[in-house]
Amino acid sequence: MRKFYVCIVALFLLASVDVVAQNGQKVIIDIRGIGSYHDRKDLEAMTKGQLMPLYLERVKILFSVIQYFGVTNKSGVTFTDLGIPASKENIKLLDTESENREEFLKNNAEFLKGILPYSDTSNIITAILFYEEVLKLVHQVQVE
Repeated sequence: MRKFYVCIVALFLLASVDVVAQNGQKVIIDIRGIGSYHDRKDLEAMTKGQLMPLYLERVKILFSVIQYFGVTNKSGVTFTDLGIPASKENIKLLDTESENREEFLKNNAEFLKGILPYSDTSNIITAILFYEEVLKLVHQVQVE
């Protein structure tokens, strides 16, 4: 009889773990800002080696954020916040998208690391300034 109770308790615990996993709120979008913004004078004082990590960071953030603007412009939003069912299918889709995005960002960074050294420093500076302006706009939209 004791084994019966142990089995019942074990089944209950396993079922509870599945329910807790389903109720775990997955964040759909996690928009993070950058540490600091720069002006042209700051960037022109940097070497290409110093500019490249800035460029790569801004590209990564923008690629991670832009695709979600049709869904939300707020950071930390979950399925529940948007009224989307947190079904296994939706969670699996989000997990797959997250894995695909990370793989894309990794491959894109490798590609950019290979070609950026051949770019004109002035083009990298212009791109960083442009990306920072876009990120400022993203932050303004989040605040509203």
